Amino acid sequence: MSTEANKALVRRFYDEVTNGRNVAVLDELLAPNFEGFTVAGADHGQNREEFKQTMTMVLNAFPDHHQAIDDWIAENDKVVTRWTVQGTHQGEYVGLEPTGKRVKITGMDIFRVVDGKIVEVWAEVDMLGMMEQLVPHDHHGTPYTATPRRDLESLIADLYASPPLAVVTGVAGGVMEVFGTATPLFAEDSWKVETEHWHVHSLVSVVRGVRFERGPGGHGGPGTEVLCIHLLDAANAPLLRFFLTERYDAQGHPIPERFARYEDLKRRYGRRDGQEVVACENGTLQR
Repeated sequence: MSTEANKALVRRFYDEVTNGRNVAVLDELLAPNFEGFTVAGADHGQNREEFKQTMTMVLNAFPDHHQAIDDWIAENDKVVTRWTVQGTHQGEYVGLEPTGKRVKITGMDIFRVVDGKIVEVWAEVDMLGMMEQLVPHDHHGTPYTATPRRDLESLIADLYASPPLAVVTGVAGGVMEVFGTATPLFAEDSWKVETEHWHVHSLVSVVRGVRFERGPGGHGGPGTEVLCIHLLDAANAPLLRFFLTERYDAQGHPIPERFARYEDLKRRYGRRDGQEVVACENGTLQR
């Protein structure tokens, strides 16, 4: 198919599914061998049925959901879009009860098209920006405290408390450098971290899991490792990623305190059987 035909197929996805609210159209648009919908940072992609369930959940949560396409790029078998979504939160979304708030977020999608059908979709979504708009910053005047009450709150406090922590990054790729320390504050279901230059506001209940990742991909050259702890939403996509920086420096020399810090956090908050992901329910880690 031509690139214009591929764009026309993807345009149907937005016109008929995300804006037209007809999830059943996905059965026409997706290939029989659909390989998955993947949000950046998630540990696995969603299959056809999971993708349909996600779309249904989003459209039910935001009945006036509208997705405007700001840019199109089509080349070979790929179609890339940059978009802006607006909608009113009127249904449950990743565990968050309706707030009635109007939200606006941006993101990007990459579609792979083969023989007139969508085979794969990758997405960059500003989930952190979404949650900051949905979570009331003052939490109805409830006083905040720096004292954690639940497992997840203790983990968040520990992550911000000591510098091997290097950065906190949202799903959409925005990076906030946190080379110093910070103090998270907690109130009922809400938590926040504020400094002179940046702030994070979120809810404990939207975090449905924590993933401990140690693997290749550092900036120090071949053989280096990245140490990272992800806070995951109900779709297993990261709301926040905490990089403990690399295990090795630029010369390839080990940095023992960074690795030791990661292992200490994993031992205290990770699963006892050593698996990467530990489930979380209302701030309690299911270890």
